[in-house]
Amino acid sequence: MPIQRFVVGPMANNSYALYDSTSQEVAVVDPGMGSEVVYDWIIEKQLQLKYVLNTHGHADHIFNNAFFAKEHDGVLGIHFSDMELLNQLESNGGWMGANPKPSPSPTVDLVDDLSLNLGDQRISIISTPGHTPGSTCFIFENAVLTGDTLFQGSIGRFDFPGGSLSDIVESIKGKLFSLDSDTIVLPGHNETTTIDQEQKNNPFVGVNGQY
Repeated sequence: MPIQRFVVGPMANNSYALYDSTSQEVAVVDPGMGSEVVYDWIIEKQLQLKYVLNTHGHADHIFNNAFFAKEHDGVLGIHFSDMELLNQLESNGGWMGANPKPSPSPTVDLVDDLSLNLGDQRISIISTPGHTPGSTCFIFENAVLTGDTLFQGSIGRFDFPGGSLSDIVESIKGKLFSLDSDTIVLPGHNETTTIDQEQKNNPFVGVNGQY
């Protein structure tokens, strides 16, 4: 699968590189603190950076937006409902032990059902509010990148400002669980899982979940 995962930063964030082997175009998803290693990998593989995409606006997922924007003139995308969080990066990011540079302004609003071309392949956008108002997931090949919406055996926090339990449950059950059961789930933290596994076993939103 043309998806490379990198575990970076003090929060053990999953940063991802999605690429098309024919065009050599690549998209970076959630460039967290320490994600310079992703850029080094892109250079080593001689790929062309086309997109920088954020699943949501929390500082640990957008920490290196400025670094990647400096390295290319492509698209920076986030759902505009998380613009307030994006604009607070410089003031809110210090808890990670470093001072992030302000994020550049995004050029694409990652609205529901948007599709982005990556060579001959497509990245499909799903709006999944709940962890934040602008949380989004990305479908690429047979995988869905879920950010902090759905984890292996868990769901994202909804007690931060802008979070909503009812929204995150609806996003997972109404949208993510409608995907094919064998879809691979690539979360923003921790290990991979599948839609089928979470439908059956997730203690929060699975068959016998509490929500």
